[in-house]
Amino acid sequence: MSDTIDKKQTLLLMQMREILGNSYSFVRGRQYTETISNLTYEELLDAAIDKISGTAGINPNRGTLLDRIKKIKSEILQAVTTIKKQPSDFWSLSGDDRIQLEDAQNTEE
Repeated sequence: MSDTIDKKQTLLLMQMREILGNSYSFVRGRQYTETISNLTYEELLDAAIDKISGTAGINPNRGTLLDRIKKIKSEILQAVTTIKKQPSDFWSLSGDDRIQLEDAQNTEE
């Protein structure tokens, strides 16, 4: 008898979850559709330009894509300069006891 009650309760719980899920999906779907329908191509284009080159309204805490690319480029150039200053043996990991020989870089294969 308790198995029947448990099965009925489980079925009821699943039906309630399905109803709530369908309701939530309907409401959020309508909100999304309304938001998308009000969006124009020009707004999307302006937003893309703002991300790439920036305008007066952009957040100064997060740089534009061009600014971030320039920063990455300068960091890479600094790293390459630092790497070139050292001999190639300096970057070898073969002398590190914590590294297994087969995992070491610059090993003959």
